[in-house]
Amino acid sequence: MFHRLPSLMEPFLRRVSARWPVIVQATTWTVILMFTVAAASFAPELAFVSTVSSPCGGGDGFVKIPMDFPGESVCVPSHMVKRSRFDLFVPSIFAGVMVTASACLIRSCFGTENVDDV
Repeated sequence: MFHRLPSLMEPFLRRVSARWPVIVQATTWTVILMFTVAAASFAPELAFVSTVSSPCGGGDGFVKIPMDFPGESVCVPSHMVKRSRFDLFVPSIFAGVMVTASACLIRSCFGTENVDDV
């Protein structure tokens, strides 16, 4: 019974070896996609945290909040700033949209017209 194992695995191994370049390319694009999504997700958060954590002119007990224009900010008392119910959902939704958009972009650039089904 064990002598049949290589013959059963042979078609599978042939298919994998025939598609090896496609597997390597898909893995490469997946890694690039992961780094792109990570950079796109964390860059705005990092910029906001660095702005908020910088010292405020009002002294201790104040938080600096960035405004719409670069370099503009307002200092508010820290008791006025609190977490929202949306703090958990908004980053998750943003990450999902970024992954979907990146996957669609890569799929449109990569295409599948030259991949033959075995």
